Amino acid sequence: MILELLLWMLGAYLLAGIPVGLLIGLARGVDLREVGSGNIGATNAVRALGKVWGLIVFALDVAKAGVPVAAALHHFGDGPGGPQKVAIVALAAILGHLFPIYLRFRGGKGVACAFGVFLVLAPKAALVGLLVYVQTLWLTRISALGSLTAALVIVAVVWIDPSVPFAYVVLAAGLAGLIWERHRPNLERVFAVAREARERERELEREDSA
Repeated sequence: MILELLLWMLGAYLLAGIPVGLLIGLARGVDLREVGSGNIGATNAVRALGKVWGLIVFALDVAKAGVPVAAALHHFGDGPGGPQKVAIVALAAILGHLFPIYLRFRGGKGVACAFGVFLVLAPKAALVGLLVYVQTLWLTRISALGSLTAALVIVAVVWIDPSVPFAYVVLAAGLAGLIWERHRPNLERVFAVAREARERERELEREDSA
Protein backbone atom coordinates (compact mmCIF):
# COMPACT_ATOMS: atom_id res chain seq x y z
CA MET A 1 0.00 0.00 0.00
CA ILE A 2 2.83 2.40 0.81
CA LEU A 3 4.56 1.66 -2.49
CA GLU A 4 1.31 2.19 -4.35
CA LEU A 5 0.78 5.57 -2.69
CA LEU A 6 4.36 6.59 -3.43
CA LEU A 7 3.85 5.75 -7.10
CA TRP A 8 0.71 7.86 -7.19
CA MET A 9 2.60 10.73 -5.55
CA LEU A 10 5.41 10.43 -8.06
CA GLY A 11 3.00 10.40 -10.98
CA ALA A 12 1.16 13.47 -9.66
CA TYR A 13 4.43 15.28 -9.01
CA LEU A 14 5.80 14.58 -12.50
CA LEU A 15 2.57 15.48 -14.29
CA ALA A 16 1.89 18.69 -12.37
CA GLY A 17 5.55 19.65 -12.65
CA ILE A 18 5.34 20.01 -16.43
CA PRO A 19 5.99 23.75 -17.00
CA VAL A 20 3.20 24.34 -19.48
CA GLY A 21 3.47 28.12 -19.21
CA LEU A 22 7.15 28.04 -20.05
CA LEU A 23 6.62 25.58 -22.92
CA ILE A 24 3.81 27.63 -24.45
CA GLY A 25 5.86 30.80 -24.05
CA LEU A 26 8.87 29.24 -25.74
CA ALA A 27 6.65 28.02 -28.57
CA ARG A 28 5.56 31.65 -28.98
CA GLY A 29 9.14 32.87 -28.87
CA VAL A 30 8.96 34.21 -25.31
CA ASP A 31 10.81 32.91 -22.25
CA LEU A 32 8.50 33.75 -19.35
CA ARG A 33 11.43 33.51 -16.95
CA GLU A 34 13.00 36.56 -18.61
CA VAL A 35 9.99 38.87 -18.86
CA GLY A 36 7.67 40.55 -16.40
CA SER A 37 7.78 38.95 -12.97
CA GLY A 38 9.80 36.00 -14.28
CA ASN A 39 7.09 33.60 -13.15
CA ILE A 40 5.96 30.79 -15.44
CA GLY A 41 2.32 30.93 -14.36
CA ALA A 42 -0.83 32.31 -15.96
CA THR A 43 -0.58 35.88 -14.63
CA ASN A 44 2.81 36.50 -16.21
CA ALA A 45 1.67 34.64 -19.32
CA VAL A 46 -1.22 37.08 -19.68
CA ARG A 47 1.20 40.01 -19.51
CA ALA A 48 3.72 38.49 -21.91
CA LEU A 49 1.56 36.49 -24.31
CA GLY A 50 -1.87 38.09 -24.11
CA LYS A 51 -5.14 37.11 -22.49
CA VAL A 52 -5.95 34.16 -24.73
CA TRP A 53 -2.65 32.38 -24.22
CA GLY A 54 -2.65 33.33 -20.55
CA LEU A 55 -6.06 31.69 -20.10
CA ILE A 56 -4.79 28.60 -21.92
CA VAL A 57 -1.85 28.42 -19.50
CA PHE A 58 -4.27 28.82 -16.59
CA ALA A 59 -6.54 26.04 -17.88
CA LEU A 60 -3.63 23.66 -18.38
CA ASP A 61 -2.21 24.44 -14.93
CA VAL A 62 -5.63 23.71 -13.45
CA ALA A 63 -5.89 20.46 -15.41
CA LYS A 64 -2.40 19.13 -14.69
CA ALA A 65 -3.15 19.20 -10.95
CA GLY A 66 -6.84 18.36 -11.16
CA VAL A 67 -6.49 15.26 -13.34
CA PRO A 68 -4.19 13.23 -11.04
CA VAL A 69 -6.26 14.26 -8.03
CA ALA A 70 -9.47 13.19 -9.75
CA ALA A 71 -7.85 9.86 -10.62
CA ALA A 72 -6.65 9.43 -7.02
CA LEU A 73 -10.11 10.28 -5.71
CA HIS A 74 -11.62 7.61 -7.96
CA HIS A 75 -8.99 5.07 -6.91
CA PHE A 76 -8.67 5.74 -3.18
CA GLY A 77 -11.87 7.62 -2.34
CA ASP A 78 -13.97 4.72 -1.04
CA GLY A 79 -11.13 2.76 0.53
CA PRO A 80 -9.65 2.97 4.03
CA GLY A 81 -7.93 6.29 4.61
CA GLY A 82 -9.17 7.50 1.22
CA PRO A 83 -9.31 11.26 1.93
CA GLN A 84 -5.86 11.22 3.55
CA LYS A 85 -4.33 9.42 0.57
CA VAL A 86 -6.01 11.73 -1.91
CA ALA A 87 -4.79 14.76 0.05
CA ILE A 88 -1.23 13.42 -0.05
CA VAL A 89 -1.44 12.91 -3.81
CA ALA A 90 -2.83 16.44 -4.17
CA LEU A 91 0.04 17.85 -2.13
CA ALA A 92 2.51 15.99 -4.35
CA ALA A 93 0.90 17.60 -7.40
CA ILE A 94 1.22 21.08 -5.94
CA LEU A 95 4.83 20.46 -4.96
CA GLY A 96 5.48 19.29 -8.51
CA HIS A 97 4.36 22.67 -9.82
CA LEU A 98 6.18 24.66 -7.15
CA PHE A 99 9.40 22.67 -7.31
CA PRO A 100 9.54 20.91 -10.71
CA ILE A 101 12.50 18.64 -11.32
CA TYR A 102 12.42 19.75 -14.95
CA LEU A 103 13.41 23.32 -14.00
CA ARG A 104 15.82 22.56 -11.15
CA PHE A 105 12.98 22.94 -8.64
CA ARG A 106 12.12 26.53 -9.64
CA GLY A 107 8.46 26.59 -10.53
CA GLY A 108 5.33 28.67 -10.29
CA LYS A 109 3.30 29.91 -7.36
CA GLY A 110 0.67 27.20 -7.25
CA VAL A 111 -2.53 29.25 -7.46
CA ALA A 112 -4.02 27.68 -10.60
CA CYS A 113 -2.95 24.20 -9.49
CA ALA A 114 -4.52 24.69 -6.06
CA PHE A 115 -7.71 25.80 -7.79
CA GLY A 116 -7.60 22.63 -9.90
CA VAL A 117 -7.16 20.47 -6.81
CA PHE A 118 -10.14 21.95 -5.00
CA LEU A 119 -12.25 22.10 -8.11
CA VAL A 120 -12.13 18.30 -7.79
CA LEU A 121 -12.19 17.91 -4.00
CA ALA A 122 -14.45 20.81 -2.96
CA PRO A 123 -15.99 22.51 -6.02
CA LYS A 124 -18.04 24.98 -4.00
CA ALA A 125 -14.96 26.25 -2.16
CA ALA A 126 -12.99 26.50 -5.40
CA LEU A 127 -15.70 28.52 -7.14
CA VAL A 128 -16.14 30.86 -4.15
CA GLY A 129 -12.37 31.34 -4.14
CA LEU A 130 -12.43 32.15 -7.85
CA LEU A 131 -15.16 34.74 -7.36
CA VAL A 132 -13.20 36.35 -4.53
CA TYR A 133 -10.08 36.40 -6.71
CA VAL A 134 -11.91 38.13 -9.56
CA GLN A 135 -13.50 40.66 -7.20
CA THR A 136 -10.22 41.46 -5.45
CA LEU A 137 -8.42 41.77 -8.78
CA TRP A 138 -11.12 44.12 -10.05
CA LEU A 139 -10.93 46.29 -6.93
CA THR A 140 -7.15 46.42 -6.51
CA ARG A 141 -5.75 45.52 -9.97
CA ILE A 142 -3.22 43.37 -8.08
CA SER A 143 -3.36 39.68 -8.98
CA ALA A 144 -1.25 38.64 -5.99
CA LEU A 145 -3.76 40.08 -3.52
CA GLY A 146 -6.55 38.25 -5.30
CA SER A 147 -4.65 34.98 -5.10
CA LEU A 148 -3.81 35.38 -1.42
CA THR A 149 -7.35 36.34 -0.49
CA ALA A 150 -8.82 33.46 -2.49
CA ALA A 151 -6.50 30.96 -0.79
CA LEU A 152 -7.73 32.06 2.64
CA VAL A 153 -11.36 31.99 1.54
CA ILE A 154 -11.02 28.41 0.31
CA VAL A 155 -9.67 27.42 3.73
CA ALA A 156 -12.65 29.12 5.42
CA VAL A 157 -15.22 27.51 3.14
CA VAL A 158 -13.90 23.96 3.51
CA TRP A 159 -13.61 24.49 7.27
CA ILE A 160 -17.28 25.39 7.68
CA ASP A 161 -18.56 22.82 5.18
CA PRO A 162 -19.36 19.63 7.15
CA SER A 163 -19.33 17.53 3.98
CA VAL A 164 -15.62 18.18 3.37
CA PRO A 165 -13.28 15.63 5.00
CA PHE A 166 -10.91 17.06 7.58
CA ALA A 167 -7.94 15.87 5.50
CA TYR A 168 -8.97 18.33 2.79
CA VAL A 169 -9.24 21.13 5.36
CA VAL A 170 -5.66 20.45 6.43
CA LEU A 171 -4.64 20.32 2.77
CA ALA A 172 -6.30 23.69 2.10
CA ALA A 173 -4.51 25.27 5.05
CA GLY A 174 -1.18 23.83 3.93
CA LEU A 175 -1.62 25.00 0.35
CA ALA A 176 -2.64 28.46 1.54
CA GLY A 177 0.56 28.63 3.57
CA LEU A 178 2.63 27.60 0.54
CA ILE A 179 0.88 30.14 -1.68
CA TRP A 180 1.44 32.94 0.82
CA GLU A 181 5.10 32.01 1.12
CA ARG A 182 5.53 31.96 -2.66
CA HIS A 183 3.94 35.41 -2.85
CA ARG A 184 6.17 36.94 -0.19
CA PRO A 185 8.16 39.01 -2.73
CA ASN A 186 4.87 40.35 -4.13
CA LEU A 187 3.73 41.34 -0.66
CA GLU A 188 7.01 43.11 0.00
CA ARG A 189 6.57 45.12 -3.21
CA VAL A 190 2.99 46.00 -2.29
CA PHE A 191 4.06 47.17 1.17
CA ALA A 192 6.93 49.16 -0.35
CA VAL A 193 4.55 50.93 -2.73
CA ALA A 194 2.17 51.63 0.17
CA ARG A 195 5.01 53.11 2.24
CA GLU A 196 6.10 55.33 -0.63
CA ALA A 197 2.53 56.54 -1.08
CA ARG A 198 2.26 57.42 2.62
CA GLU A 199 5.58 59.25 2.49
CA ARG A 200 4.43 61.31 -0.49
CA GLU A 201 1.22 62.18 1.33
CA ARG A 202 3.19 63.33 4.38
CA GLU A 203 5.46 65.44 2.18
CA LEU A 204 2.45 67.08 0.55
CA GLU A 205 0.93 67.74 3.96
CA ARG A 206 4.16 69.36 5.16
CA GLU A 207 4.32 71.51 2.04
CA ASP A 208 0.72 72.61 2.50
CA SER A 209 1.32 73.54 6.14
CA ALA A 210 4.58 75.43 5.41
